[in-house]
Amino acid sequence: MKKIISIIVFLCSIQLSYSQTDVDYDDLMKKIISSFNKNKSKSIFDLFSTDYQKINNYNDFEKMIQTYTKELGKINSNEFWLEGEKGNCYLLEFDNATMVLIVKLSKENKITEFNIDEY
Repeated sequence: MKKIISIIVFLCSIQLSYSQTDVDYDDLMKKIISSFNKNKSKSIFDLFSTDYQKINNYNDFEKMIQTYTKELGKINSNEFWLEGEKGNCYLLEFDNATMVLIVKLSKENKITEFNIDEY
């Protein structure tokens, strides 16, 4: 019985050491919102993991951010909505609309998923 409990505690401690915390995501959201509102798409892109940068062209990402900035305005507030398969979902309140941001962090606190969708 002691061995089983020890194994469970060990596995839980490993999971906790590799899992992302609310603070990690809160810090990430602050960086994303600040960069978005200042129209600094490169700052957001630099938060992406190397693998995610390879599958997402910076020029396309920059155009997407510029389009959102022009059409939606600035982000006024955000609220954690739910944790889904693809990552954490946040409601973003823009000047002209409400959108959902899906974002996921790697163990190294790099973005491995970033998607803005209509609410």
